[in-house]
Amino acid sequence: MKILLSIALLFFSILTNAQNSIIKLIMVSGPNAGNYTANSDKTTCSCGLTGEKSFGNQFSQKVAKDNDFSSLQLIVDDKDAALKGTNNFYIKVAFGKILVGKKYEIDGRNSGIGFTKKMGKGICTLTKHGKSYDAHIVGETSDGVKIDATLVCNKTMFKKNEQYIEE
Repeated sequence: MKILLSIALLFFSILTNAQNSIIKLIMVSGPNAGNYTANSDKTTCSCGLTGEKSFGNQFSQKVAKDNDFSSLQLIVDDKDAALKGTNNFYIKVAFGKILVGKKYEIDGRNSGIGFTKKMGKGICTLTKHGKSYDAHIVGETSDGVKIDATLVCNKTMFKKNEQYIEE
């Protein structure tokens, strides 16, 4: 019995380490309403890549059918402020083929992508564990589509001394 338990713990440990990022997405409303989960063996979460205090996520699947969850992009300009919850963030959730599929965006930053106005509303809260962070985003697009996303970052990429290090 002890051997079986040891094998199970080893298998779980290997499986957990293989999933550097886990994304749990609930589309509360809209055409893509439903629950989605994506696992990535690549590190998708980052700190310092888009600014000194930033936190972000870059997850995309190259091959996706029209209604498949295919991408989640997140930019938080100030990760320290997000530890208490911030509305100063950008998120894009996409379904289907990259660049041509259905997308949902919330942008509460002062200067959005392409210098756009703020879009939708929401809050992003980061939780720090060790050197890494997890993110929980709850919000609503300008079109009224409600999004609830949780990013579990088992590893996070950090920019240190002009190098990128996974921790």
